[in-house]
Amino acid sequence: MIVVMAAGLSANLTANPFAAVTTITVQIVGLLTGDQEFDSPKTLAAFALGLVLFTVTLVLNITALQVVKKYREKYD
Repeated sequence: MIVVMAAGLSANLTANPFAAVTTITVQIVGLLTGDQEFDSPKTLAAFALGLVLFTVTLVLNITALQVVKKYREKYD
């Protein structure tokens, strides 16, 4: 939720790297606010975004573990 608070729920996507953009977390919160049915397109899109966020995080963590394992110094 700190990502949502820091981003301020802004949904701007520009080519300018210095402009404010949105994050997946902000989009999930934006899609799940209010009372909605479970099988609505907004709810399914929020779950799909959550799955993408989980997958990207998992791949990055596995890659980081492999890099650390490869370059770890072993001490006697």
